[in-house]
Formats: sequence, structure tokens, C-alpha cells
Amino acid sequence: MKRALLIIGMILSSPVSARADQCDRIVSLAPSVTEVLFELGLRDKVVGVTRFCRYPPEAQSIPAIGGFYDVSFESLLKRKPTLVVGLREHSDIRDSSRRFGIATQEVDHSTVEGIKKSMTTIADLCGISHVGAEKVEALERREQSLRESTRGVPHFKTLVAVGRTNEGASPSGVYVSGKDGFYTGVLAIIGLHNVNQEPTVAIPTLSSEGIMALAPEVIVEVVSADDPQSDEDQAALWRKFPNIPAVKNERVITLRGDYASIPGPRYIRVAEDLALSLKPGGAQ
Repeated sequence: MKRALLIIGMILSSPVSARADQCDRIVSLAPSVTEVLFELGLRDKVVGVTRFCRYPPEAQSIPAIGGFYDVSFESLLKRKPTLVVGLREHSDIRDSSRRFGIATQEVDHSTVEGIKKSMTTIADLCGISHVGAEKVEALERREQSLRESTRGVPHFKTLVAVGRTNEGASPSGVYVSGKDGFYTGVLAIIGLHNVNQEPTVAIPTLSSEGIMALAPEVIVEVVSADDPQSDEDQAALWRKFPNIPAVKNERVITLRGDYASIPGPRYIRVAEDLALSLKPGGAQ
């Protein structure tokens, strides 16, 4: 009996490697992971997602196991998963899952290359390597098409604003994506350079003076689909600073939609939207 208990304890405390047959019941810990799973055709295997997983729309019918940072491990266990897939931010949940003998997989969606690698990694785990390879090749074909179509676009210094801070009713700062964000890779596809070369966490917000010092030639503002302000309201803030090159030359681009803020396989749509906006006569 003691030997049996010892063996069980060793199993529960050891990391578990995922196998193809462990993809029968998958729990996703992030919206971007859910998008990858659906893109790979694994929708019927997904039994748990977060409450922020809105795309594809079918994901909203799958039971939620909590949010991004507040996953309910009890709810997760009720879904009886055979595989839990999350980001590096989910180390606690992965460790707990492993103690219960549940296979786990960490993926990195902080870069464009990481997103594509996650597609092949998950596809390999689930015995559909050919699907992962096909999906990545399709994305890379679209990337190449964009590179070719934007060869004449100057290599603008670009600032990506991903939110604002407020003092009362007035904006007091802007959250800016740094060199470590996945937007840097998206910009690079069409020949743009992220003007903020600091890590995102080092400078979470910039004042108007800080933005003017960076002198971006293009400003991309990523706006939540739930934001009540119109694109015109968003643009009005920037017009208060006519000396910023991007404002002076009317190169302020607003991207509204969940795909613009989720570092998943729809990153290519962000690049395509930016390419269209920067073409002569494109949507600004």
C-alpha cells in the first residue's frame, strides 16, 4: 500500500508531457490561445476558456473557467481537461494542473514569431502537424505579400498607443507598447519601426511631452471595441499636439476591434490594416 501511494505521489508531482491523445479535452487560459486552437481546427476539443474569449463567436458558448489572471482552478477541474494551454503568465495554474496529472503547454505570444511557433507546437502535440505547418505557411505568404506591396512606404518611426490614463475627464498619459511587445514584429512586416525602444513595463505611460520627444512619424492607437468614444473623439486628442510629426502629416491611425489588441493569429490583419492606411489615399 505504501509503495502504491508513493508511486501515485510521484506521478502527481512530476511534470506531464502532452501526447496527441491528451488533446481530447483542452482548456485555454487566454483569448489568443483560444484563437490558435480554433484556427487549427480544434474547436470540438476545447472544453474551457476564459470569459474574455470572444473570438471566434462560438468560443462564447464554451464554459468559462474565470478570467485572464483569476482562473478558478475548481472550475477548470470540473471541465476534466486532458491538456491546459496558457501563456507564461499562467505558471501557477500550470503547476497546479501538473500536480493533478493534467498535461500542460506554455506558449509565447509576445512576438509574431512566438505566435507562429505556438501554432506548430500545439499542432504537433495534437497529432495534426500538417495543419500547423499549413497555417503558418499561409500567414507567411500574407506577410510576404504585404512586404512586396509596401516597398515604397517610408520606414516611418511609429508609436503604438494601447490605452490612456485620465485625471478626471481629461487624459493625462498614454500607454505605449515597447520594443518587447508583439506590435514591434507587426510593424516590421510593413517596414515600420517602433519609436519606443524601451521595454513596455519600464515606461507604462508617456506624457504628451514624452511623446513629443519621441517625435513619431506615425501614431497607431489601438482602441477597445467596447470604448464608447468615437474615432473622431480619439483623434481630437492628438490634434491638440500639432507639432508631433504624425499629427502634422495626418498619419494618426485608429484600430478598433478585438483583433487589434489580441496577440494571436489575427496579427496579420493588423499589419494589413496599417498597410492600407499608409497607402496614398488609404483610410486614415
